[in-house]
Amino acid sequence: MPKKYTDVQKENIRRDLRAMAERSLFHKGVKDTSVDELVKAVGIPKGTFYLFYGSKEELYQDVMVAFRAQMQEEMLAMLQELDENHIVTSLTTVFGHLVKNIYERGIFKLLDRRTARLISRSCPEDVMAREQKALMDFFRELFGYFAIEDESDIAGFDEAFLAIVYSMDRAGDMERPLDAYGLLLRGLMLQLVGE
Repeated sequence: MPKKYTDVQKENIRRDLRAMAERSLFHKGVKDTSVDELVKAVGIPKGTFYLFYGSKEELYQDVMVAFRAQMQEEMLAMLQELDENHIVTSLTTVFGHLVKNIYERGIFKLLDRRTARLISRSCPEDVMAREQKALMDFFRELFGYFAIEDESDIAGFDEAFLAIVYSMDRAGDMERPLDAYGLLLRGLMLQLVGE
């Protein structure tokens, strides 16, 4: 008979599984991380894992959803404190925060095309589509603070931003990757804003 968990215990287990999945993501990636490793690190039986997630890919999708929600909250809070008269600096600061977290937390590995396909095969299609739409809607909301509404500019930004994220897989070859990403972001923002 499966163990019954309180709502608090359930949330704690989900939080711990997401945290452990994120830690292993940076070092091993999705493909090389096993459910056995995750449950051992969290200290739960393997069967309990499957009460929460149908597969490790579903867990990693949940990591991505939680990451996006956290970044949205943090970035919107940052906007409240930034100077609207310095658009490039403000946008660079806000997106720099996102880039730093994508890199340091290993989220860039979830955005790799092969990994994204692996995850999408094991997760409901509507979840992936909803997350992609939520991310684009969020970018539009951020740019709306600065009256940037040109759809082709926003689409170009999205592609250029993904190019930065895709390069993170090679960041270990760089001496100061976050400094390099900051410069790339600033150039991207200058292009977007046209200053």
